[in-house]
Amino acid sequence: MTRRAASRTHAGPRAQASALAEGVALHRAGRLAEAEGCYRRIKRRDPDYAEALRMRALVAHQQREPDSAVKLLRRAVEHQPSNPVYHHSLGGLLRALGDSTGAIAAFRRAWALQPDRAENGLDLGDALAQAGDSEAALAVYAEVCRARPALLAPYLRSANLMFERGDPEGAAARLREAESRAAADGTTQGELAAAWAAIGAYEQAAKLYTERLAQAPDDAQARAGLGSACQSLGQFEAATAHFEQALDLDAGLGWVYAALMSNRRYVFSDARLATMQRLVADPDLDARARSQLHFALGQHFDAGKAAAQAFAHFEAGNRLHARREPFDRSVFDARIERILSRCSRDFFQAHDGMGHDSERPLLIVGMPRSGTSLVEQIVASHPQAHGAGELNDIRRMVRELPVITGSDKRYPECLDRLTPQAATMLAQRYLGGLEARAPAAVRVTDKMPFNMLWLGLIALILPNARVIYCRRDAMDNALSCYFQLFSRGLRFAYDLGHVGHVYRQHERLMAHWCEHLPLSMLTVDYEDLVREPESQSRRLIEFTGLDWDERCLDFHRHARGVRTASVWQVRQPVYQSSLARWKTYEPWLAPLRESLAGSA
Repeated sequence: MTRRAASRTHAGPRAQASALAEGVALHRAGRLAEAEGCYRRIKRRDPDYAEALRMRALVAHQQREPDSAVKLLRRAVEHQPSNPVYHHSLGGLLRALGDSTGAIAAFRRAWALQPDRAENGLDLGDALAQAGDSEAALAVYAEVCRARPALLAPYLRSANLMFERGDPEGAAARLREAESRAAADGTTQGELAAAWAAIGAYEQAAKLYTERLAQAPDDAQARAGLGSACQSLGQFEAATAHFEQALDLDAGLGWVYAALMSNRRYVFSDARLATMQRLVADPDLDARARSQLHFALGQHFDAGKAAAQAFAHFEAGNRLHARREPFDRSVFDARIERILSRCSRDFFQAHDGMGHDSERPLLIVGMPRSGTSLVEQIVASHPQAHGAGELNDIRRMVRELPVITGSDKRYPECLDRLTPQAATMLAQRYLGGLEARAPAAVRVTDKMPFNMLWLGLIALILPNARVIYCRRDAMDNALSCYFQLFSRGLRFAYDLGHVGHVYRQHERLMAHWCEHLPLSMLTVDYEDLVREPESQSRRLIEFTGLDWDERCLDFHRHARGVRTASVWQVRQPVYQSSLARWKTYEPWLAPLRESLAGSA
């Protein structure tokens, strides 16, 4: 080999590394086209240089070219089949694109190649859980726990999945195990406290936050977390004090401002208000925090009867949120149409006789902000009833149905493959969750509003369950959704056109259930409930099959942990100020009116 040829041979890898480093720097700066140019220069020297292929795939994904991104990553995997990084990257991309099967295969290969890297196992478990194979996901998380007993993440993910599956005792056991094994640092304490709160164990969450603050009194996140736990327990004065201290420590905690405004009698000081106005005008502030601040300011000006200012902030907050989490109306509409076509009276007659005959479940459904929390609080005030709040148990079952039924179709089509044995198993699983939450209660409520989508499954596995449908004036209901910053999901709520459309679709669905569903159902109008609380409360309790109890009229005195946007309202006497609230904002509601009219 000549000296010149040898020089070229050694220069090649150096040139590739230099071009890659330059591309990565441009990529991080958001200069995607220039970064891709660097990566393509590497391609001209070596078309199969795997790291360049991976980086080009990331650019393609960011540029919304998913097919190109997948092809590039598959080439990287083919070039270096024993490198777990490329399998893991492929898994992440496929999961983001909704290809659960491909993602699981890629993550499984990455984990097999690099079993000591916990992220490979965790991402495999997450993909399995997302695909509905929760048993396999829990097994993977358990294996990661055994391999890395001091790592917190697998315990938290196991606990969350167990809670979703209706196993709060199992979730609590996993968190106690984490407490005994995970590192005892401040970050771990905070994450554990948040995990306890997520499964409704607010006393334990408050205890851990308090312990953390004894060691680090200037921990703003822990102080805010303690405020949130107190708020869920109905300790509003303590919650307010903790929230204010948290903001004194860190004025940028956007969600805390919104949480404070959930205590409806709270008023921001002039100094606090000035800080909020300054922060919300800062374009460099995180978009999520700015959205939260806008919602808090909207609530502030709404309480002060400054409608124009209030709506401007609500609109800005909703716009920021919707940009981050867009709603696909076509996907929602397709789901509704599939339910309407599949779950007919003939379908239920053909599947009669399945499930468990328990009368304990009481499902409260309807649009969010339609009075579901108020109805639950009235029922839960009865000594023989328990309010379990918004449970994810049924939604988790729906996600798992294709795996359980061995079907390649989703809900509701996979219901055709549901066997009596599987229906009984699912019913026992759900009832076991209710038993764990309230072993002595004759009736247990589940007020997840969008269980209305899954009533077809509920009818098959729990044929004696009762359903309360909460209904509210369309304009008031839609506006209340638009003015509420929800803790998760409900992407439609952040656009007036979308929320009006979903309201009309929910009416279609509930009309269908009233005609076809073989379950006992009671419709409760919010307006009637607040105007005639005693007669409507008696009607409610009669429907549950329980004897009347006067404590149901004093529902606001009933102490229990509450996980809902209505955490303050459910502890107040019935009030009528929310009726026809939309009229105050009529000048700005043309998109809502048009949507309600066009979707009728």
